[in-house]
Amino acid sequence: MRCPPGTDRRILVIDESRVSRSLVREHLQEESVVIVEAENGRDGMALASRERLDLILMDLSMPIGDGFETIRQLKDDPRTRAIPVIFLSAESASAAKAKGLDLGAVDFISRPFDPVELKARVRAALRTKSLQDALEEQAHLDGLTGLGNRLALEERLLADWNLCNRRDTPISLLIADLDRFKAVNDQHGHAAGDAILQQIASVLRDSVRDGDFVARYGGEEFVVVAPDCDLGGAISMGERFRSAVGAMRTPTKSGHIVITTSVGVCSCRPMESSPGELLGHADSALYQAKSAGRDSVWVNDRGIIRASSPSRHGDGA
Repeated sequence: MRCPPGTDRRILVIDESRVSRSLVREHLQEESVVIVEAENGRDGMALASRERLDLILMDLSMPIGDGFETIRQLKDDPRTRAIPVIFLSAESASAAKAKGLDLGAVDFISRPFDPVELKARVRAALRTKSLQDALEEQAHLDGLTGLGNRLALEERLLADWNLCNRRDTPISLLIADLDRFKAVNDQHGHAAGDAILQQIASVLRDSVRDGDFVARYGGEEFVVVAPDCDLGGAISMGERFRSAVGAMRTPTKSGHIVITTSVGVCSCRPMESSPGELLGHADSALYQAKSAGRDSVWVNDRGIIRASSPSRHGDGA
């Protein structure tokens, strides 16, 4: 995620020497950065996996998880792959520098390093990261709603799938489709339709948990990827969104527009299925929600498609 303007960039320093970590912190104290520390590659990898970081400064030689092994792990994990790494090392051999760069490091600073050089190289790495973040964000966002687009959805679904597979936790997926939205565009114009889609995006963001991913799947269809979320939690999320959409009132010259939505929900453990199958199962539940009368949440529970509540079968909207 790109760092908002005026926000300090976060740098992780991985070095077994407390003195060396303190020295780096001292040299960078006048920069607009927040320093976090780890004393070995194992702990550094754990920090990088759960925190937002803009740069990693890492010692090459550490007894637990050396620099080469740690950067391999960082580049293999989709959550940490984009974090630039600068090696700090007393090693001056060209072979070591070449190996580090081949593994994905963006720079290599030999010790003892000059404070001016350190700050200049850190600034350069952070500038490059900012540009990369801006380009990636633009490529992964839906221009109208600001939600993720299909490309972002594919990447995030795979990343969260692999994460839940490692944790052996459930992952849920919701597909929501606005009911009879073509009639809104036909009657009120596409400008009104676009305004509603923007409202829907805001409502959907408020309906999910921190850490869930929301994308515009196309047209008036939206998808939520919810890692570490079981079927009950996904159903509650879908009902919360359906109810919030139904309560919306969009003013126009000819009166208020009332919108409803149909939602398909599916949940599984990754070892039981695949990302494509999860998406297909949720889509099957959505199709049944549409067929049964719309304005409802339907569930695909291990191949059995049912309404989220026995009393809800849509209202014909």
